[in-house]
Amino acid sequence: MPDLWSKIYKFINKDDKRALDEENVEFNGPSLPTEVRVAVRHPRSFAEGESIAALVKAGQAVVVNFEGVPVEIAQRLVDYLCGATYVLNGNMEKVGTSIFLFTPMDVDVHARDLFGFDEK
Repeated sequence: MPDLWSKIYKFINKDDKRALDEENVEFNGPSLPTEVRVAVRHPRSFAEGESIAALVKAGQAVVVNFEGVPVEIAQRLVDYLCGATYVLNGNMEKVGTSIFLFTPMDVDVHARDLFGFDEK
């Protein structure tokens, strides 16, 4: 990846006398996470929403199981977590009847790939 960035840098700065050579370029930009932790939560009350959102903010993917949670509380939690995930530039995907996957910005997960669903 550093080769690509050094080539782009050289292309952009081709007339710049200060352009670095390819061998001395260090890339200090954002990188893809090497390991993604997945937390599983089964909330019982709306009060647990903040701790789940904090996990997404910390870079963890979170599977939230709402089975057995009253519909009103589950809906409020889904709304809250969707808003928090949106603000963090993350993603939300419904992976089951009452199961949702919330992921941070740098994590790209497709539920169909994760759970082996066939695309139709």
